Amino acid sequence: MASIFYFLSFILFLPLLFPGNASNCLSGMNLEITQSKTGNWAHGMPEMKVRIINRCDCAVAEVKLNCTGFQTYKTEDASVLSISGDVCLLKNGKSIPTNQPVEFLYAWDPPFPFQPISFKESCN
Repeated sequence: MASIFYFLSFILFLPLLFPGNASNCLSGMNLEITQSKTGNWAHGMPEMKVRIINRCDCAVAEVKLNCTGFQTYKTEDASVLSISGDVCLLKNGKSIPTNQPVEFLYAWDPPFPFQPISFKESCN
């Protein structure tokens, strides 16, 4: 009986010894999105700086944001943010490493509530 207990205890603690490559993004979308005013104006609208940081354990690619209703007076660099209908794609779908920020500017009031729709993880 004691040997079964020790065996089960070993099995339960095995993942602690060998954590593997599991990502913290499996249960949620850990993209940190913050916005701040730059102090500049475009056509009477405040310029906003958006900063998106990948807080996942792994790199992410093909990051898509919900852009339903998004408007701006400032022309954005399509290599950072490309807009297609109600979906915005970051960095043309290229990989964003862990803790690396992606930043872009837009000009509109009120600030737009960017929300992630999807992304693909790459745990190499």
